[in-house]
Amino acid sequence: MDPFHMGPVGGHDFRPVKHDIAPYKQVMVNWPRDNQSRLGLGELVFEDEVFGPESLEFDNLGRGPYTGLADGRVVRWMGENVGWETFALVTRNWPEKLCAKGIDSTTSKQWKQEKKCGRPLGLRFHKESGDLYIADSYYGLLVVGPGGGLARPLATHVEGKPILFANDLDIHKNGSIFFTDTSKR
Repeated sequence: MDPFHMGPVGGHDFRPVKHDIAPYKQVMVNWPRDNQSRLGLGELVFEDEVFGPESLEFDNLGRGPYTGLADGRVVRWMGENVGWETFALVTRNWPEKLCAKGIDSTTSKQWKQEKKCGRPLGLRFHKESGDLYIADSYYGLLVVGPGGGLARPLATHVEGKPILFANDLDIHKNGSIFFTDTSKR
């Protein structure tokens, strides 16, 4: 679905269709693989420091990473001496006592508060302005300036229909914003 009717398929309503595909083994025999298992050599960082990070972004100056958390904040890594700092909130009604629960801010413990606290999932920086665009599962599409603070809502509805669960986004070089709205369809 192309709610902005910008692409070649705009205005068309699509329905899932079942297709027969090649057997798994037939496809995987030629699939690229990492025989050295380099991912297994990765280092787990920030364990028990940030909970529920979904999207990682670096700003135009290379600072970061920035990520959205299960407690509704967008945070930025400021280096070893400072650690993580709150960069943005998606709602002015963010109750710190309810939302900021440290180790209890894990996704499994926080989900009941998401509608109040927000759940920033997708993050992208605009390459020219430095603004951070946020896809929040409950508050829709938002933007915050390069200095952070309270994010400003851009859209909660498309063509009169509410955005149900904004999940991720991308910014086209022409400035158009494309986003995914997770649904049951």
